[in-house]
Amino acid sequence: VIELDEMENGELVQDILSEMTEQYTVPNVYVKKQHVGGNDDTQELAESGELQEMRSPPDNNGDDME
Repeated sequence: VIELDEMENGELVQDILSEMTEQYTVPNVYVKKQHVGGNDDTQELAESGELQEMRSPPDNNGDDME
């Protein structure tokens, strides 16, 4: 968790995140470096079970290798 309002350059970080994600509202949620979205998006993923899947370690069968 990064609290932008507690950072000296928090406004700059928020501006950059907005450019990257086209989302200026907070929370701006990432899981394993993947942009998830805001609160509503995160809640939807949690309810569907997808959020837990995103947080799980890879199954190490080689299919997820880039």
